[in-house]
Amino acid sequence: MRKIIPVLLCLFTLMVFCSCNTTKESETTATTACDRTVTIINRVNEASIWVLSDTEANRKTTVWGTPTIKTAVDESCQAGIDKPGDNGLYIFRMIDTEKMYYSSDNIALEDGWTLEIKQESTQVYVIEVTDKDGNLNATYEVFAASL
Repeated sequence: MRKIIPVLLCLFTLMVFCSCNTTKESETTATTACDRTVTIINRVNEASIWVLSDTEANRKTTVWGTPTIKTAVDESCQAGIDKPGDNGLYIFRMIDTEKMYYSSDNIALEDGWTLEIKQESTQVYVIEVTDKDGNLNATYEVFAASL
């Protein structure tokens, strides 16, 4: 319990920091280390989304820098993402305008694939990853908590 409070405080601080940018952006974040391009579809709430390499540093931090993208509900955007972690995987982080935090780890993504986050039921969120041909590759559980 003692560890949860500092983590939630860090997440709250990050959420406040991210909400200071009131301009609506739906474009790919420029990056020089772009390794692949994926399509991200957000079916939950307007949000800032980070798709990060699965590294020890990215798993332990609560400040992820500039979002990979910012999206509205049901918006589909292409985004350039960095190389995956040494294990070939990514982590997903999202903070929406309703002050909800979402995360999922160990996500496999290849160039041209699609990552779609959606709500399956009242408290169940999932990420579905499809390949270039639209075939479902994997479904990942998403942790969600109010900040």
